[in-house]
Amino acid sequence: MLNLKAINRALWTYIETEYHRSPHRSLCETPLDRWARVGEKVRYPEPGDDLDDLFLFESKRKVQKDRTVSLNGMAYEIDASLVGETVTLRYNPSEQGKEIKVCHNGRFVQKAKLVDTYANCFVKRDRPSKTIEALDPEKAVDHKRESRPKQPVNFSRISEAEKGDGYV
Repeated sequence: MLNLKAINRALWTYIETEYHRSPHRSLCETPLDRWARVGEKVRYPEPGDDLDDLFLFESKRKVQKDRTVSLNGMAYEIDASLVGETVTLRYNPSEQGKEIKVCHNGRFVQKAKLVDTYANCFVKRDRPSKTIEALDPEKAVDHKRESRPKQPVNFSRISEAEKGDGYV
């Protein structure tokens, strides 16, 4: 079995003697010739640049009325001043649930944090939500009244029904 040094040596031999010197279908020339022609135009990162930051994924999301955005099935809390705005979320997909950078109009705004869903359900909202019932007040139904049984439930009859004929 080959050790790591032997594998690396074989790989570099292939790259230098075969790959760089064979014409590429997509380049219509060898990779070595292409590099010689355009290599000086390649921009390298500045010293001190955060290389991890350069390779973050980006997704656009609209900030909901409850100050949240959803990314990969997780809800993140955003500053209330961005409600209704479209923001860019910058993240590392291999670190789901961790740091999410929020940018608006090309500028970094904040780091989003995972929502505490229990606490979020008690947050007071300034605007009413747009539900089907709220859109047509004439067809609004009082769900509190509708959910009550039409007659009182006799729980003793339920246990009898389990033993007997099955009807309450």
